[in-house]
Amino acid sequence: EELELQGRRGGVEAELAGVQPLIDQARKAVGQIKKENIDEIRSLKMPPDAIRDVLEGVLLVLGQEDTSWNNMKKFLGAKAVKDEIVNYDARKITQDMRNKVERLMASKGNSFEQQVIYRVSVAAAPLAAWVKANMAYSKVLEKVAPLEAELSGLVASLEESNALIAQYEAELRECDEAVSTLKQDFAKKTA
Repeated sequence: EELELQGRRGGVEAELAGVQPLIDQARKAVGQIKKENIDEIRSLKMPPDAIRDVLEGVLLVLGQEDTSWNNMKKFLGAKAVKDEIVNYDARKITQDMRNKVERLMASKGNSFEQQVIYRVSVAAAPLAAWVKANMAYSKVLEKVAPLEAELSGLVASLEESNALIAQYEAELRECDEAVSTLKQDFAKKTA
């Protein structure tokens, strides 16, 4: 059972390792977005649909329900906006959040294509890649969760078994010592 679990875990870890470079690349690209590019997006009265779709995806991944243009501009105006995105932990993405973003990406998928979004906005292209990478990563994390729970259960069971073995070995040593003492006493009395 443990070997089967280790095999499944190895497969999932390989998937995680395959997605991790996408996350790292997207984080690096987001970190390189120039403030002027963000300010340019903020200054728009009404953004192109592709920019709006990508920013909606970013806000949804970050757990923000308000995806109005005013909230998007407020978000982009925050001092640490890039740091918040770059340092975001995909483990915070809930099933509900992922469903919303996946629906958005399914209905507005063209907005998340690098060739399309890059032509519309240099700043939004890395954000689109970041949204896609985090969705892929959170899917793999979702697969890992039951394996982690199962593995921790097996580890706890193994530790419990090892503790019982140690207890029984100690009791066996005590019995062996008692038998040895009784044999010596018997030998003295029968000699």
